[in-house]
Amino acid sequence: MIKDVKVIPWCISCKNCETVCPKVFKVAPKSKIISHDYDWIESEILMAEAMCPVNVIKVDKKWDVKISFKEAKVLEKKMLNHDVLEITFSTKKFKFKAGQYISLQQKDLVGKFSRSYSIAKADENSFTLNVKLLNKWRWSKFLRNLKINDKVTYLWALWSFYLKNTDNKKVFIATGTWLAPMIAMLDKADPKIDKTVIFWVRYEEDLYYIEELKKYENTKVIIKVSRPGEKYKKNKWRVTDELSHIKENDEVYICGNPEMVESVKEWLINRGHSEKLIFNESFTISRVYPWFWKDIIFNWNIPWINIFSWLVIIFSLTFIPFSWFYNSINNNLYGTYLWLDNFMWFMYDLSWWSVVFVMAIRPLSDLFPKLGILNKLVSLRKSFWILSSSIIVVNFIWPMILDTSKVLSYFSMSKWWFYMPINNRLSEITALILLFTSNHLSQVKLGIWWKRIQRTSYIYFITWWIAAWLYAPLKIYPYMAVVIVLWFLALTWLKIWK
Repeated sequence: MIKDVKVIPWCISCKNCETVCPKVFKVAPKSKIISHDYDWIESEILMAEAMCPVNVIKVDKKWDVKISFKEAKVLEKKMLNHDVLEITFSTKKFKFKAGQYISLQQKDLVGKFSRSYSIAKADENSFTLNVKLLNKWRWSKFLRNLKINDKVTYLWALWSFYLKNTDNKKVFIATGTWLAPMIAMLDKADPKIDKTVIFWVRYEEDLYYIEELKKYENTKVIIKVSRPGEKYKKNKWRVTDELSHIKENDEVYICGNPEMVESVKEWLINRGHSEKLIFNESFTISRVYPWFWKDIIFNWNIPWINIFSWLVIIFSLTFIPFSWFYNSINNNLYGTYLWLDNFMWFMYDLSWWSVVFVMAIRPLSDLFPKLGILNKLVSLRKSFWILSSSIIVVNFIWPMILDTSKVLSYFSMSKWWFYMPINNRLSEITALILLFTSNHLSQVKLGIWWKRIQRTSYIYFITWWIAAWLYAPLKIYPYMAVVIVLWFLALTWLKIWK
């Protein structure tokens, strides 16, 4: 049982949580909790927590349950009709109850994205999904282009929508690709029990699995086509036309878009059908992604931001230490190097402006949440922490590597004695801490301590500022003042007006 759900600061507005569990989460512009009714959606909430890329969703639960991502490989692909793809994945030790769904997660140039799909068929070593392929749907494009043996990441948990083991007659109501969980239920249902399948689509060419449906014993199949040709004119219109035939003790399983599901449920309940015999799953419609440049200009979904972030990290961990070593052995640390007039002064400037960016971008994004580009730039904080700290770390680690006697002298009194020496040492040590903990592995291993350790960034910023103002006070003071004002406004003024 889930006791409480909260969203702590630092949301990056990726919308994963809203996609997975729209009943609880709303991103407007940052994630917030809109309902504290957690009944029957515990698994979706846990999935939203697991899929959050910055770990800002915190779930307080009464039992110790963990859900984790697993890998599957494409085993087979085939088209069921003009736009429905049946795709089968191989995996290991797969377990599910008929009717449940899984969530796939992937990453592209824009960032992480996820989508839930009901399982149509499965055994211990594989599962099959039905996917409607539309050009503007992100997952459609991804799955369409998958090749045999390509890998995907999926998250599985215990969903509340599954076939009940009773002797009641079963009525399955589905629209479009939401027929998939009904197929899984029909496979597992007792063949001796009476069953009815009501399957609705818009056009005849949207139909699929019709012959398969007819193979199930004691199963009545009703096809409804809202815009039929000659063949289906007698079965025109919607699934609600058949609801009057549902009897008092029938178990009704409904799967489709939320409007259809709620409409059928309301109709049945208003006519006295027990809500305990109605089981449903409703999915949000996949997000339609706009034209490429429109998405960048208006939504600030910058496709190269992840690549740029990795380029900064690679530059920090390769070019900077190599260049320092090269210039050091050639006694040229403060001389001309490549396009730089003074190598070390450029490095110090680069480190300073990186830390200013890191400290300023968070309060700016909090103060101006409607400027989408600020939220996107927040994701660059880790790479610029690494850039800034790598320059400082290289400058005091490399000399020790080149001359091991400096290791002991680093801990001598002269290196630490009062004001500037101790200030510089604190700057170096906090830089080292930030360099080695600004990664996902540290975040996972350190748990709650990771955030606490990351707060040494304030020490790093202040000590860097103190060290830098001696050399360029007119350059340092204005930006230091701006950062302090931004943080003050973000931490106080925003809380007052919330």
